[in-house]
Amino acid sequence: MTRSDKTTRLLVVDDDDVNRMLACAALEEAGFAVDEANDGVAALAVYQERRPDLILLDVMMPGLDGFETCRRLRAQGARVPIIMLTGLEDTASIETAYDSGATDFISKPINWTLLRHRVRYALRASVALDELVRSERNLTAAQQIARIGSWEWEPDSDLCRRSATYCALFGEDAESFGPGMAALIDRVYPADRDKVREALEAVRGGQRYRLEYRIVRPDGMVSTAQEMAVPLRDAAGRVVRVQGTLQDVSERVDAERRIRQLAYFDDLTGLPNRAHFREALQSALLRDGSRGGHCAVVLINVDRFKRINETLGQDAADQVLQVLAVRLGQGYGSVRSDAGGPQSSDAPRMARLSADHFGLFLEGANGRDAVESEIHDVLRRASSPVQLGEQSLTLTLSAGLAFFPEHGESAEGLLKAAEMALGALRRREAHDAIQCYTEQMKVDAFARLSMENALRVALQENQFELHYQPKVNADSGEVVGGEALIRWNHPIDGRVGPDAFIPLAEEIGLIGPLGQWVLRRACEDMKAWRQAGLPAVPIAVNLSASQFGRQDLVGQIREILDQTGTDPALIELEVTESALMRDTRSTAGLLRELHGMGLSLAVDDFGTGYSSLAYLKRFAVDTLKIDRSFVQDCDGGQDDPAIVRAIIAMAGSLGIALVAEGVETVAQARVLQAEGCPVMQGYLFARPMPAGQFAAVLKSGLDKARSIKPAAA
Repeated sequence: MTRSDKTTRLLVVDDDDVNRMLACAALEEAGFAVDEANDGVAALAVYQERRPDLILLDVMMPGLDGFETCRRLRAQGARVPIIMLTGLEDTASIETAYDSGATDFISKPINWTLLRHRVRYALRASVALDELVRSERNLTAAQQIARIGSWEWEPDSDLCRRSATYCALFGEDAESFGPGMAALIDRVYPADRDKVREALEAVRGGQRYRLEYRIVRPDGMVSTAQEMAVPLRDAAGRVVRVQGTLQDVSERVDAERRIRQLAYFDDLTGLPNRAHFREALQSALLRDGSRGGHCAVVLINVDRFKRINETLGQDAADQVLQVLAVRLGQGYGSVRSDAGGPQSSDAPRMARLSADHFGLFLEGANGRDAVESEIHDVLRRASSPVQLGEQSLTLTLSAGLAFFPEHGESAEGLLKAAEMALGALRRREAHDAIQCYTEQMKVDAFARLSMENALRVALQENQFELHYQPKVNADSGEVVGGEALIRWNHPIDGRVGPDAFIPLAEEIGLIGPLGQWVLRRACEDMKAWRQAGLPAVPIAVNLSASQFGRQDLVGQIREILDQTGTDPALIELEVTESALMRDTRSTAGLLRELHGMGLSLAVDDFGTGYSSLAYLKRFAVDTLKIDRSFVQDCDGGQDDPAIVRAIIAMAGSLGIALVAEGVETVAQARVLQAEGCPVMQGYLFARPMPAGQFAAVLKSGLDKARSIKPAAA
């Protein structure tokens, strides 16, 4: 007889609604039909009505507890497997479960994957045992199919009769096996012999047992067997015979081991994963909490790991992680061997938590300074160069710290705190550093979350507007262009500048639609100015590095220009120097496409990056914007005037136009004029202004611009 999961009916009995719901969901997902009952009385009624094939029975229930329910089910003739779900692991409770007629027990908390596996296993075992009961003639065949052997032992004479299947499980036959129990002990794996001896003594004294142990075959192969034994008494109550079964459960044990490996360990590094780490950390917190001790949680990040992945490929990145896993484990072990402490030797104190994050915790932490010193040692040892073929790769690692109980009283709370600390380092672009959690980080995190939500709403509700800052030719006093600058009209905070929200927009992926909005609005404003008969001047629109790297950038720009009827010659795209240099090959091709459309390109913040003359020529850049940091001190007699002169000379030799940004004083303007850079932008002439005010400037010009006269020769 076989039983298909699709037709197999189970009964789950638990007074805890949540546990019962989770168990039913897990078993139904596995294909079983599931009935449920919330107490023992209901379970007895449901069993009579539905006749399930297996019962999962909670031990601790009000009224009729699991033990008594099990006894009554057996008294009603229930021969189906009954698996007890219990948080009790003491010997007396286990004995009570089996004495009540339970087939098996599973300890809480329950691993639902293992539960499904155990249920299927119990059902298969039940089918096999049913076969034994139905027909004595098929006993041998059933034992062979289920790999179950039977045996009978007379303790007084030490005579043991074993079935052929039993002997076959050991790779032997009845003649070679031997008659007494000593023959069994000799074939048990040495480390398991004591518990087998103890079980035999217990059954001799009248206690049934269920035991798993390893056996060693003559060929040296080790397998796992599950043995069940029941004592039989004479009229005087003396144990005269013991009957038992032995089943090869190696496949089940191996499957459970594989499932545990998948559930609790990282495939790439072999380290415990986040789930395993969190459970071990929670146990450590309970130990430290009961002693009034402290625990430190450390999250370690591989700085710029994404760049390693993108540049060298996935295989090389995986090798780096494997090397780091070994180094971090060794480095941490060597540090803690000196530090001592009450840590359990088998606790997974080092783990891989995500792609480029490792975690560790230190029980009995002796304060922030001591922990930081230990972590510095770990990071220093782990960050030595990694050899990948002929290439030596230098790494830096950063760490976020959180302490129990100051920063959290649960594993999840401490992990979140350490992640916030690590996030603070990333936002500051700090590398090779250690950051401890502070409460301000939580405040900042909520503020960032609030701003993120507000940004999404702002884009949907069109809360943004463009301001324009004029570019002027100081020699002629004319307005020769403008730069479009986004502003956010926050419904509560008022007008918000781009520095406060553009980095967040880039981080959460809103910079793309926001950039498209800026270009479209600038084109619409230019169309309105043209229809009003105002002079047409080029308008610069900023592109973020993430926008500039998008493959669909050209198509998006072309669509907006076509829809608004904008002359491409009047649009200047501003890109930072570092964005241009990210991928020089693709940059060159992209610029050719943009120039082919008639657009011009300006390099923003020039002088702060690492461009070279060769790349500027190759990219065919139209304009360089001299960074305000050089402009502000160009009249100070230090190094900056020389830098400005060098940039102006270089641009002149390459035929590239110049704009000086951040001009705030007449002295700065006159130095720039004298050096050959008359086109300027800054507060000296005008602050960024709304579109209507900029239209008025286009119509009448800027008095301030006309008042600047070149310095005397």
